Amino acid sequence: MSDRGWKQAVLQGIGTRIEVMAGLHPRAYLLLTTILALTGFACLALFPLLVLAGVAGIYQALVNVPDIAWSRLLAWVPVTALCALVTYRIARFRPALPAGVLLDREQAPDLFGLIEDTAEQYGRAGVDRIVITGGYQLDIIKTPRTALPVWSIRSLAIGLPLMQCLSSQQFSCLLARRLGQFSKRSNPLLNWLFELRDIWPRYRTPDIRTDPWFLPVYLLFSVYAPLYRVVSTAAARLDELQADSYAMEVCGDEEVLETITVDAVHRLFLREKYWPAIRKLGMRQAAAITRTNSGINTVLRTGLQEGRIGEWIGKAMSMEQQWNDPYPFLAQRLDNIGHVHARMHARTGESAAEDYLPESGQPIKAALENIPVPRFSQAQPW
Repeated sequence: MSDRGWKQAVLQGIGTRIEVMAGLHPRAYLLLTTILALTGFACLALFPLLVLAGVAGIYQALVNVPDIAWSRLLAWVPVTALCALVTYRIARFRPALPAGVLLDREQAPDLFGLIEDTAEQYGRAGVDRIVITGGYQLDIIKTPRTALPVWSIRSLAIGLPLMQCLSSQQFSCLLARRLGQFSKRSNPLLNWLFELRDIWPRYRTPDIRTDPWFLPVYLLFSVYAPLYRVVSTAAARLDELQADSYAMEVCGDEEVLETITVDAVHRLFLREKYWPAIRKLGMRQAAAITRTNSGINTVLRTGLQEGRIGEWIGKAMSMEQQWNDPYPFLAQRLDNIGHVHARMHARTGESAAEDYLPESGQPIKAALENIPVPRFSQAQPW
């Protein structure tokens, strides 16, 4: 078995057991996940604490001059020096911001206005930056301003494919659910556990593996970050369900119902039909996505015609929950908002991309040719 296969098998075993625990003992599960979340902070604080312990140990070894405790001194000096270097590197560490095409107000004033108006309805500030990506996503990603993830830069990552798949009304509804989710009015613990899923993997990215003084932190988080993502998956699903409830506060019942259905069906269609077809072209995935964005609407309208929508809704409704997928399955999401049957109509009007990126759409598509799909896939814990 390959190294990747071995890791997946171990994480799947842990994830399966955690699923059972979350269902039978939800409070105990949330307590366990909270303790595990705090472990990440302990990993970062470990080396500064060892420096303090080392200084204290060296002082104790030298305090009784001339009877110096040489064995204690020789043990603590190299440990303290090494931990001091690692601590210095941690203090200088700045996680990279999410990759994408940075959008300014002049390029998309209506989009900026929509985001600000929606955030105001939840009584919270908006986001610090907006980036357009090549994946199907609408995420708020917090990037710590310092090595310790306390103060963060809030990036709204909007996938161009998502804007091309949805109408303006559906996009506004998805935006409301995401901004409401991060307002933390009724879900502060769940959302904190949710946002750490994107933060902890940033301490084990390949670009920092070659830094010798950051290597101890990289090795720690190479074990910790995947484990945390697996254990926190059930909490992430609860937070996603809470996000659907937030959308109900500012959007109509029927609007939320259709938006949830459309989002789930498009995710399924792109994953099973569109992206596999693109990969068969023999190009790199990121390049394939960006070079075929212009045809995504045609493919969607052909594959999701009125006569075939019921088939895809049936597939989405019958899907089983995967152990590493933080998105609740469609039937559970509908039940959460008080519905049993999904609802979706074939789109005939313009997409959100055409409405909100009318002038900057083509330059963005061209710029995305050099931007990879976001590395931290929600469904991949490792």
